Amino acid sequence: MRTRVAAALMTAPNQTLVLRDLFLDSPLRTEVLVRTDYVALCRSDALYVTGSLQIPAPAVLGHEVSGVVERVGSAVRRLSPGDRVVATVSPACGQCAFCLRGRPTQCANLDLSRDRRRPKLVSNLGEPVGTLAGIGAFASAFLVDESALATVPDDVPMDVACLLGCCISAGAGSVLHGTTISPADTVVVIGCGGVGAAAIQAARLKGARRIVAVDLEAEKLDLARRFGATDVVRASTDPFATERALGLLEPSGYSHAIEAVGRPQTAELAFRVLGPCGTATILGLMPDGEQLVIPAAALVYGDRRLQGAYLGANRFLSDVDLYCSQYRLGRLDLRAMVTTVLPFSRINEAFEAMEEPRSVRVLVDVSGAGR
Repeated sequence: MRTRVAAALMTAPNQTLVLRDLFLDSPLRTEVLVRTDYVALCRSDALYVTGSLQIPAPAVLGHEVSGVVERVGSAVRRLSPGDRVVATVSPACGQCAFCLRGRPTQCANLDLSRDRRRPKLVSNLGEPVGTLAGIGAFASAFLVDESALATVPDDVPMDVACLLGCCISAGAGSVLHGTTISPADTVVVIGCGGVGAAAIQAARLKGARRIVAVDLEAEKLDLARRFGATDVVRASTDPFATERALGLLEPSGYSHAIEAVGRPQTAELAFRVLGPCGTATILGLMPDGEQLVIPAAALVYGDRRLQGAYLGANRFLSDVDLYCSQYRLGRLDLRAMVTTVLPFSRINEAFEAMEEPRSVRVLVDVSGAGR
């Protein structure tokens, strides 16, 4: 039996999303059907819409989502109808070599958790419709493997809980799991959208003695101070001008640089502002084919490191519990990260709102759609 759902369908790159009724399959053995409450717009969603990242169309995008479990498969043991949940694009098996080494975002069995014998979504003509990362959250309901979901307590509102699945997992996770930031360290965060804002807050929680926020927009820098930045630098379109400004604050260079933009220029900047033995962590997804150029002498003679941390090297199930407790204690400001909320019918306007100078995270309220 299939369930009719309201969805925002990407019919082709560089086209506005189209609101359509689609049909969602029933849960297989380890799957869970979730009714969507809120979904946040991630920069990666925008890259798929513009065609900078590729996904076969037609497809339903969206992955940074909160909702309520409606139905579960016969082998699901951890979740029950009525549970409040958030989703991740990096479910982990917990048994492969990467999971056992504490790197579940590199799980070797990821594809197995998304493999199924029939399409999740179909059109009214029965044609298969793809889903981004096996989720497809721009819809009134979505279907995922149990391993892709974590529960959230009743005292964490759903309109901030959705952030936990991606921007908080990536930004805060990069600091908690992808780096060794301590009170002795100086940190520069390049890009103060959702991922960068989360990284700033986590660096504050780790006690970094200096946290410098960098962004083109003054409005984002104002919020960065609220999140814990000790200093801010208004970025220039000339990355070397930004580099000089950062050098005035820390002439010997930074011990950690976190890039949360997704451009070669900002990734290269993150490496150049490091001091000896410093580490640059690149979080921003970049269009297919992009490459980085870094000075070899600085890498070798200065013992500097350049690394990725896909989704912040997060450990989703345990991390969500940690972030919820930090939210309750007032140490993780999720509310200030939500700068715009629009109804599901205005999802295309929500993508436009992402480009506003004050935008950190734009949410779409899906709670009333398709009911």
